[in-house]
Amino acid sequence: MLPIYRQRDRVDTVEKNKESFIKTNRLLGRRRNILIFGEGFTHDRIQRRLHPIKKGAARIGFSALIEDGWRNPVYLQGLGINYSDFNLIGSDVLVDAGNKICLNDYRESYLENPSKTITEVTVLLDADMRTLIPDVKTPEMADFHEDLMMLTRKGIHPLCFDPSISFEHRWQYALELATWINAHPFEHCQELTVLRDEIADYKEELCRQGVSEPERFAAAEKPSRIIPGLFNVLLHLPFAILGLMHAALPIHVIKWWVERTLKRPVYWGSTKMVLAVIIVPIINIPFLLWLLAALSCIAPWNWVVASAYFFSIGWFSLAYLKVLSRLKLMFRLSQVKQKKLKALNDNYFNLIASIRTKIPVA
Repeated sequence: MLPIYRQRDRVDTVEKNKESFIKTNRLLGRRRNILIFGEGFTHDRIQRRLHPIKKGAARIGFSALIEDGWRNPVYLQGLGINYSDFNLIGSDVLVDAGNKICLNDYRESYLENPSKTITEVTVLLDADMRTLIPDVKTPEMADFHEDLMMLTRKGIHPLCFDPSISFEHRWQYALELATWINAHPFEHCQELTVLRDEIADYKEELCRQGVSEPERFAAAEKPSRIIPGLFNVLLHLPFAILGLMHAALPIHVIKWWVERTLKRPVYWGSTKMVLAVIIVPIINIPFLLWLLAALSCIAPWNWVVASAYFFSIGWFSLAYLKVLSRLKLMFRLSQVKQKKLKALNDNYFNLIASIRTKIPVA
């Protein structure tokens, strides 16, 4: 992992970056690949937008070519990483690769005007990367885009989607929807402004009723759609009980501590996962020692059995969390179904009709 420093990092950026460039020149000279992570959005709510691409990638590539004497080809290629929810562990993800840009093709223009060529290549890379994710231009339109995917259930919203549609097709829908929204900004399209207000009114009604959109939809499902969820609970229950024994206490302590200590939810998921991966095995080491003592350790296969069980504790923990989440959901749905939601469901269908009338790609 090599750092690239910015002016606001309050260090000597030229000298610090020079050290990183020397290492990247060496790696590219050996025909190795380098993965550059651009600065992303770390908002607590999902915003499917792309920061403007910086010139660092092009500078690194041309620097390596100069060092190598332009002998070996160096390419730039954008990668779009599309999560249904970057805060949710186990969420769907799709990685799309952009077009390769061969920097050797820019040799003459770079030698004539390096700054101009780096800018041109960066602009080309930026434009290509914006086709790899559903890039929405403004925060307001990003929220509108997310609401539309939630209501139509055809996009990559993490909770509201049609499971019969593959994630790839839902991602393609999200791209088309983002492109259409970017071409019809609110200030130039009065119909979209009205639709945005209608969606806001519907969400306010959800809040007044004390339900979320996923809960409203799930409560309206036929009982036959709920049976598979109950079967899933029964299937995982034996492993969940083992997870309860080995990991429930540390997992809930970690959850409590992280959510009290870190103010921004965007950092909760990754922090909880790292702490759990470290703490849960350590806490269970005494159990492993007891298990080895209980199984007479003369036979080598006893070590295999004990080790396999110990390393399965992580899977037991996941089963416990999955069953706990499903049981909470089933209990919550039993509460939601007691509410009178007919008027809310009617509002939903009217809103969907309005969306399909005003947005052709929806």
